[in-house]
Amino acid sequence: MASSPKLRKGTALGLGLALTLASCASDERPFLLPPDAVQAATPTTAVSTTGPTPPTTADPGEPLALITPTGVVVPILEVGEGGYLVQTPCQEQATLTFGTPLREVDVVLDPGHGGEIETGAVGPNGLTEKDLNLRLSKLTALRISERGFTVALTRTNDYRVPLITRAQIADTLKAEALISIHHNAPVLADSDTPGSEIFYQTASLQSARLGGLIQEEVLEALSAFDDVDWVSAADAGVLGVLKPDGTESYGMIRRPETTAVLAELGYLANPSEAELFASDEYVEVAAEALANAVERFLSTNESGVAPNDQNRTFTPTGGTGGVAGCTDPALE
Repeated sequence: MASSPKLRKGTALGLGLALTLASCASDERPFLLPPDAVQAATPTTAVSTTGPTPPTTADPGEPLALITPTGVVVPILEVGEGGYLVQTPCQEQATLTFGTPLREVDVVLDPGHGGEIETGAVGPNGLTEKDLNLRLSKLTALRISERGFTVALTRTNDYRVPLITRAQIADTLKAEALISIHHNAPVLADSDTPGSEIFYQTASLQSARLGGLIQEEVLEALSAFDDVDWVSAADAGVLGVLKPDGTESYGMIRRPETTAVLAELGYLANPSEAELFASDEYVEVAAEALANAVERFLSTNESGVAPNDQNRTFTPTGGTGGVAGCTDPALE
């Protein structure tokens, strides 16, 4: 059996954070951001139907979404006397009395896949993409919030969220950026460098800039790992992926009005990469890389890696990501 991938000497890791990662990753409770990452919202807030509203020093505005008591992020459709009318993950409507209100956020992270059917890729070591995407998204959210930016997740546990809802969450929260986090399959040609691919909205210069920053940070971070037999597509990079009719191929690129990218950080189907992706070190390094890219996108005019000159032509198949057959998770 090959030895575990190791970081080259001199690579800045911040390994003191690995203990935090280990405890966070093993916690099966729904993930809730720190209060200051949700505009200092009260963790459990009820809609008051009697009595005056206590005075506040500043009006934060109407909440746009809720983190439900079970940790599910749901867009608010209306605030009424009976509570919050919300859009459920499966595009139904429900009325909730309690929840942590979310207003505008800087960035939304989308852990790809989720639920019993939509596992995504599965590594030869049994690691599922849905779990890896969620684990990485949780830590990335913490790293972004530690830098003073507000962030929300489209999925906070192992349940199904259709693409239309994922896009709706980002648009409702008026995010500056939406990053859909994935790990790829199948195994392609051997490569000397990581085969990371960032898909961007071809009509958006800001999406291209976000994709370029993510690609730059991720490639630099993953290239620091020794003893990984990388695989890559010949055109890996910052890519436009279009159907033959010229429309965007992927729903997480096509549906949001928010500036969005879909990041395939590597190939989970590749045994060597799957071993790396199962490690605490990988999740820590990848989260730092994504947080670096987000900070640069929000705070500078830097562009990172330029998009490829040629778009890829691809028509997705499989029919996943829709509402049909979707079962909502418990909201209260």
